[in-house]
Amino acid sequence: MKSSRSKFIFTMLLTAVPGAAGVTVPPPALANESVPANNGQRSQNDAPGLKTFAGTVMLSNGKYVLEDPSTKHSYYLDDAKAAKKFDGKMVAVTGTLDNSGYTIHVQKIEAAA
Repeated sequence: MKSSRSKFIFTMLLTAVPGAAGVTVPPPALANESVPANNGQRSQNDAPGLKTFAGTVMLSNGKYVLEDPSTKHSYYLDDAKAAKKFDGKMVAVTGTLDNSGYTIHVQKIEAAA
């Protein structure tokens, strides 16, 4: 009986005292420390499918496209207002490719370096 009671107490101590079983517990944030709120939003770096495409912005059949010289493929750009500023210029477009593989959902367009 004494053996089972001591095992029970030992188990309770291990679960009640952080770090007793070799598990490290981070300290709680202090009141004056800022803790970033996630709010379920993703940052640009961890957005799924986010890619950067390089090429020249051109107007084709009334729509702006990115012509990629390395793959010889053209992609429609869904943000005509941003694309218009770079018409005829080499750019880097950051965005996601839609399921059809023909349209880039533009997040950012920058002039190529």
